[in-house]
This record gives sequence, C-alpha cells and structure tokens, in this order.
Amino acid sequence: MAAALLEDFGRGDARAREESWRYSKMALRSLAQQEFVAANADAELPETLRAQFDWQATRGRRVVVVNGAVSERYSDFADVGSMVTVAETGGTYAVRIDGKIDEPVQVVYVNLPSAQPSRWQTNTSMVIVNGFATLVEQHVGLDGAGVLGASRRRIDVGEGARLDLISLCDLPESVSLYRLLDVHLAAEATLRATHVLLGGRLQRLDMQVELAGEQARLESRGVFALRGRAHVDTQLDIRHVARDTACDIVWRGIADQRARGIFHGAITVAEGADGSDAKLSNKNLLLSPQAEIDTQPVLEIYADEVKAAHGATVGQIDERALFYLRSRGIPLADARRMMVTAFCREVLDGITDQDLRNRLGGLLMPHVDGGSS
Repeated sequence: MAAALLEDFGRGDARAREESWRYSKMALRSLAQQEFVAANADAELPETLRAQFDWQATRGRRVVVVNGAVSERYSDFADVGSMVTVAETGGTYAVRIDGKIDEPVQVVYVNLPSAQPSRWQTNTSMVIVNGFATLVEQHVGLDGAGVLGASRRRIDVGEGARLDLISLCDLPESVSLYRLLDVHLAAEATLRATHVLLGGRLQRLDMQVELAGEQARLESRGVFALRGRAHVDTQLDIRHVARDTACDIVWRGIADQRARGIFHGAITVAEGADGSDAKLSNKNLLLSPQAEIDTQPVLEIYADEVKAAHGATVGQIDERALFYLRSRGIPLADARRMMVTAFCREVLDGITDQDLRNRLGGLLMPHVDGGSS
C-alpha cells in the first residue's frame, strides 16, 4: 500500500519519487496501513464547518468542493457574471477567467469523514486570460475517521495576466492532504502565491512553476506552523526557461512539540534564460527539543548574466531578545508569542487585502502561541 501511495503522489521515475519523499516516507507508510473507502461527496455539512468558510467578502464568488466533488448545494457563484466559467469534463474541473475581477474568488475544499477512513481526489485546470484575479483557496475539515485527499491543479497564466493565489490549509489531525500545483507563466505574466499550512496528519505540497515567457515573474510566500505530531512536506520546483524572468521566494517554518516540517526549494535557470533574477530565503524556528525541521535549498544555473541568491536557517528563539522584552515588563508567554508572530509577518505582509490578511493572521495565532512551556 505504501508503494501504491508513492506511485500516486510521486513525480518522475521511481528514483525521483523515492528521493522526493525521503523525509516523509515513514509518515506515508503509516498512512498506508489504513484501508480507505471512497469518500461521500453528497455528505451534509454541519453549520459549525460551514461557518469556517462563510466569509462575507466572498459571498457570490464561492465554489465549494465536498470530498472531491463540486457541490452546487453549498456553492455561491452568482456575482462573477461571464468573466468566470466552471465546467466539468471527464472528471476534471476547468475554470476560465477572462477579464479583471476586483473582488476575491473563493474555492473551498471540505474534508468530511465517514464512518471509516475515506479517500477522495480531484483534478482542476485553470486558465487566466488577459486579466487579473485573486483566488482564495481554503482547505477545512472535521476530525473523525481518517480522510486522505488529493488535489491536482494546472494553472496557465496568459501573457500580461496576473493571479494572486492565497491558500490556507487549516486541517484537523485526522486529515491528510496531497496537493500538486503545476503553473505555467507566459510572457509578462505574474503569479503571487501565499500559502499558510496548519495542522493535519500529513500535508504535502508539490508546487512546480515554469517561467516560460520573457519577463514572467513569481512571488512565493509561505509559512507552516505545526504542533502535536503534525507533518508538513513542502516541495518547490521553480524553472526559469525564458530571458529576464524573476522569482522571489520567502518561506518560514515553525514546529512545536513533536511536529515535523520539511522544506525543499529548488530553482533551475535553464540554458538561454539569461538575465534571470532568482532569490530564495527559508528560515525556520524550533519551539521544542522534540520538534524537527529539514530544509534543502537547491540552485542550478546553466545561463549567463544571472543574479541568484539562496539561503536557509534553522534555529530557536533568540534568548537575548526574549530577555529584552521581559525586562520591559512583558510576560514570558506574551513575549514569545510576539517574537513568533513577527517571524511570520513577512509572509502575510504581501497580501494587499486587509480583511484577508487579518483573517489569516487570526487563524495562524493559535499555532504560534509562544511554544512549549
């Protein structure tokens, strides 16, 4: 069963799959010991769960996916007119955005448990043509019998278009989720992606971006904040193919108690991609002696006249800064919380929508309460 999951969730040949799951193989093997049935896509959502994604700011522009299937019952997609179309063909949901949408569009993935462990998957293709959109992707769920979800998405951002992608995964400890995000950026296209990963038994994010057109740009921000025995594995694969492309990647990781986080950030500047500008920064904070974070930045350059920088750190809270705050009369728990929150701030500051930024910050707070006492 573990080999079957690796086959389902791995990319490349057998050796590449083994290598990419090297730090998470034990978590995958533990998951494979369960026998899964097909998840119920017609399940009714309790009001407490609906309240987690019923944001006033996205009413009229919301698609709800329950255990892998779009739910007309819970979706609310009345306010986008002809600029957004959603169609289902052969099990793949195709979304097309043509024009400028000033308000965010929300896609909610709900993980609802059955009486026994269950599994779902969904495939989505998205095309952004001559326009601008903000897409809020939210993953929620209820605790119970284990749920294993798999979401695969292809995004094509057309020439001169821009997509702001804000992704929030706040999962209970019984839910596991695999996500593949495959992005193609045309000339002068821009993707600004912010990911916040919280909770879950096993979360895996594979994000591969090809800067295929000249002057394409990627801005990637992300943070995972983990407690208990949560396990998050983030794999970024960024490829500069055309001239004068740019990527700016900033990720933060926090692990407390017995949680484990993995970050792999690979940037490749291909032959002929002269003038590329590539930056990657990954900083991580351990709040417990039992917590673990593994980070692996990779940079490969095969072109000339390139600007590139990458770096990664793993450390603990600065005791001198903590002492300074306490000397100003701030209680220990509050001082730790302030420092951990500030550590994450750079990730959220890039979100221009104030309401969204406040919501994400509020959801992040319980996971960064200052660490183990």
